[in-house]
Amino acid sequence: MRTERSTMKSKRAQLFRMVGGHLYSLKHWSAVSRLVVCGLSGLLLIACATEKKDFMASAREFESRTLFAPAIEEYKDAIEENPNNAEAYYRIGALANEIGNTEFAAQKFRQALNIDANHPGAKRALTTYHINRGTIARQQGRLSAARSELQAAVRVDPRSSVAQLELGRVHEAEGRLDEAMQAYTASAEADPQNIDTQLALGRGYLAQKQYAEAVTALKAVMDANPDRAEAYIGLGEAYFHQGRKQAAQQAFEQAIRHYLLKGRRDLAKQVKEQADALFPKVSETKK
Repeated sequence: MRTERSTMKSKRAQLFRMVGGHLYSLKHWSAVSRLVVCGLSGLLLIACATEKKDFMASAREFESRTLFAPAIEEYKDAIEENPNNAEAYYRIGALANEIGNTEFAAQKFRQALNIDANHPGAKRALTTYHINRGTIARQQGRLSAARSELQAAVRVDPRSSVAQLELGRVHEAEGRLDEAMQAYTASAEADPQNIDTQLALGRGYLAQKQYAEAVTALKAVMDANPDRAEAYIGLGEAYFHQGRKQAAQQAFEQAIRHYLLKGRRDLAKQVKEQADALFPKVSETKK
């Protein structure tokens, strides 16, 4: 009996030791698991804390899908993240321009230029904004408003050939020929290939009785675009005042021919009358 009891106690002790070992292993594994999970969670929290949304990329994605409203919101978030983000201000302005909100767009272009005075997109866009407004005002006869807008365009980009040309036209319409010629000259320096500028220069030189300079400018127009009848008219006037009457007659005839080819018989008639007034006995033109 004693032997059986001793054996049973030994087996129970062995069993308790086995169970205890397993329990210890389970507790140990549970503790390790908790450490691992906590560690991973901590890493995820750190990653989430350090990862930043790329608002500019998100905005461009919306923009590429013509989702302008959400794109603008993303650009605004980019500005909130970095108030000196000139590109974000410019992009908001460009999108506002797309939907016709030109005043708001101009405001954003100015904000972009306040941060980066040489931002190419903002400079070009704001210059165009003022040119458009100035040109419309000039065509409507609102010369003072036109001058103000075009001077603003020149302040944004003094190298804008179009802005200088339009400003010169306003000065000329106001009778300020000297200022007009300064603007035309600046326009030609910015873009020597601007044919409208060369034509304006030629007409300006004629008004100032600088006939040699007028011929040079108007020939540049003809070389680039032989169909510009206005250049032939100017040449006819310049040649006449230089005493080159045959060359003047030929220039007027060329102007008449180009107007007839374009179906502008009314303008051809005006040029013929002008030529007849200068050469009443010689000028003969085919209708």
